[in-house]
Amino acid sequence: MAAALQSVFDGQGSVITSELRSLNDFPDEILLKILSHFGPEDLCLIIAKVCERWNALAKDVTLWKTISYKCDQSSDFSCVSQVLTEAPALHSFIIHDREDAAHILEFLFHGHSDLKRLILKCCHLGEDSTGLLAKIVAVYPDLEVLALEGCRPLTFTGYSLIPRLKKLSELNLSHCEGLSGRTVRLIAESCQYLKKFNLDDVTQIFDDDVIHVIKKLGKQLTTLILDGEDLTDTAFSYLNNCARLQELEVSFCEEMTDKGLLEGVGSLQELMSLRLRRGRNLTAQALSTFLDRPAMTSIVHLNLSECSNLDDDGLKGIAKRCIHLRILSVRWCWEVTDVGISMVISHCNQLRVLDFEGLAFITGMCALCEDPESTVCFMTAWCMIFLQQVHH
Repeated sequence: MAAALQSVFDGQGSVITSELRSLNDFPDEILLKILSHFGPEDLCLIIAKVCERWNALAKDVTLWKTISYKCDQSSDFSCVSQVLTEAPALHSFIIHDREDAAHILEFLFHGHSDLKRLILKCCHLGEDSTGLLAKIVAVYPDLEVLALEGCRPLTFTGYSLIPRLKKLSELNLSHCEGLSGRTVRLIAESCQYLKKFNLDDVTQIFDDDVIHVIKKLGKQLTTLILDGEDLTDTAFSYLNNCARLQELEVSFCEEMTDKGLLEGVGSLQELMSLRLRRGRNLTAQALSTFLDRPAMTSIVHLNLSECSNLDDDGLKGIAKRCIHLRILSVRWCWEVTDVGISMVISHCNQLRVLDFEGLAFITGMCALCEDPESTVCFMTAWCMIFLQQVHH
């Protein structure tokens, strides 16, 4: 409460006078600003019970239009159902790791017609998941963000309902079983505003499917996350049609060669986050060339885990170009030594997390250990280093 009051006072000095002796002396406008600092459960279960005026203010629709509500394993079902019943509106609703997600959603369906974001992660959707998805599509046709990450069970018929959500800008189907390339194509054709598409750990998605997605959405995609197990350079090279891509992740790059790396990923100029895992067919020379591109200056997060041919020359490119890098993972990149690690630590001044688990040639004699002001605990080659006070 004190922080909420201070935040309001800082911007409302001319309104606050010595004549105001209690919170109830404030006009509704100021009280609404104060209440905007509280969460859904505080508003519905506590503040609304103070008095009639506060009950009305706590349920003012303008207050709720931007509110996000999250429930997880630790959330009490009765509290969640009460909030969903009493809240006049919600902008975003998140359910994480609940076996009773279908039951909870029934309370959501009775209101909140302006809901824009529905995030379901690792939830059980009940015996009739297709019927549940049909209801989501019917009640929230203007939904802009949908996540079904790791939810179960899901059916072909259920997936086929997603293309009806024409206004989707973000869709997360990561770790969803039984999703077919055909449905992915239908989604790309129907959801014309889609900018962020997550298909991580979704197998049986082939080159033609990814190319179809890029043909339909490539000019606007900012995030694309793929499993990659069934993809080759044919799809990877086609990434050069995604000029606005800022985040690219491929969990399994085992079929990517230098051609896919340099012609596809290497053409992207706006990447801020890149994960290319298990790129075992990528040569040291190609990786070095790729990492020494001027476009690497935009990279903040970089994960090249298990790109086993990555060596110190590649890290030299990272040290030279990645001036904004904060998180780097080179796990199981066996050719990397202290020399490469030292260059990165010395030149990437914003680096905060460095993961080099499984590096065989790290002896511990790197710049990190020699910094007398470092508070980092240097352990072994099997560690993650958190660089919090190494750079000033």
